Amino acid sequence: MVYLLLTKKQGTSSHIPQKRTPDGVTLSQKTFTGGVGATKDITVTVTPDGAPQAVEAVSSNESVATVVKKSDGVYTITNLAAGTATITFSTNGISSTLAVTVNAG
Repeated sequence: MVYLLLTKKQGTSSHIPQKRTPDGVTLSQKTFTGGVGATKDITVTVTPDGAPQAVEAVSSNESVATVVKKSDGVYTITNLAAGTATITFSTNGISSTLAVTVNAG
């Protein structure tokens, strides 16, 4: 039979940290203008620190510009055709937008 003795490490807290509720979505930039075929990586940060970083990203006009998750907190915008689109990044009912303008040629 094996017995384990668990002790609290000196100077540590015994409470489990609470998950923080997101209260903001910040983008590395608010506009992106470029030609057809141009791409841009956008960094998305959810505040406060310690809040879940799950973000939904949606294009208002996928025939003009698309958005895909590249890695945690980084999304790639790809310009497909001349026109405008709004990319909305949201979490927990909070959102921030990126205005995309795609120039012809």
